Amino acid sequence: MGLFQIRQMDPTFGTAEWGFALGSAFWGSGLFVSGAELMIDFAFEVIGVHRLEARAAVANGRGNGALRKIGAVQEGILRKSFVRNGRQLDQSLWAILSEDRYRSKAVWGSKVN
Repeated sequence: MGLFQIRQMDPTFGTAEWGFALGSAFWGSGLFVSGAELMIDFAFEVIGVHRLEARAAVANGRGNGALRKIGAVQEGILRKSFVRNGRQLDQSLWAILSEDRYRSKAVWGSKVN
């Protein structure tokens, strides 16, 4: 089906990066939002992360849209930050802060956006 992962960015786990990949057969099924909600809650409520970052290729409209849908804020473009099939590509940097997450959960309940 796919995977979600969280990676420590500093020794205290105050900042973490998360990534995801979902098989195309499951796109549009709602599986991403369900899995993302669980991962984000785990990062903030269990691990104690303050800042959760994600990256998506600028050309990946579905990935960027998915991050926006779950409440991430686009902070910038990382120029030529990764290589795929021998080409250097730009990535969008997205972040969710713990206070933003808790504020949106208070307004929307368990469903964000």
